[in-house]
Amino acid sequence: MRNKKLIRINTLITILLIIITSGCSVTPILYVVKDPLDVTIIEENSSLFVEVGGTGIIEFATNDTKYSEQFGYTLWSQEGLVSDPFTNLNVTLSKLSGNDIAGYGVVFGSHDDTMLVVLINTKKEFIIGELTGNLFTVLQSWDNAASLKSGYNQTNIIDITYDSGTGDFDLSLNGVWITTFRDDDAPFHTQGKNGYIVVISPLDDFPNIPVSITFKNNQELIINE
Repeated sequence: MRNKKLIRINTLITILLIIITSGCSVTPILYVVKDPLDVTIIEENSSLFVEVGGTGIIEFATNDTKYSEQFGYTLWSQEGLVSDPFTNLNVTLSKLSGNDIAGYGVVFGSHDDTMLVVLINTKKEFIIGELTGNLFTVLQSWDNAASLKSGYNQTNIIDITYDSGTGDFDLSLNGVWITTFRDDDAPFHTQGKNGYIVVISPLDDFPNIPVSITFKNNQELIINE
């Protein structure tokens, strides 16, 4: 059985937000909130992920202070079609404004309140995990990826490929292979819906500065209605 770190969803947010400074680098660290009932809000909200004029570009933008929570707020959306089986997801992302540490990325294999997640941030870092209900399982802790572009208004490409023969998922960032990971324990994610996820940090300056991110799915899905 793989070595999982099961943590409540509040830790998903605090992983993205609590930082230490070492020399000139800034790196997110794991911080577990002591009160287990103090759970960060996570919400599926497709109304905030809006297609821009038939371009296929999905824009997320909000500066609504109702999302200014003590431990942040996670919002996600899934596309209306099912990837069955899941084979590949290739998405271009760009963060235009918002807290620089807070993660944003993709969900895939989403079904029955569970999904796999890949997040990046503007600091050239990424994390891989599984979200099931209010539990986040870390499959790959925050790490640096040299192939990612840093800063705002930069386009980055997340590419995930699944090999049904080996059971391996391969993650590439901007065309560079980064790591192989597996999903060996139920619930499995070899089929389901794909979509997008955004973390709003309690450090975001609402309503003065919005969180603004664009996404574009670069390949057609193999689907079943």
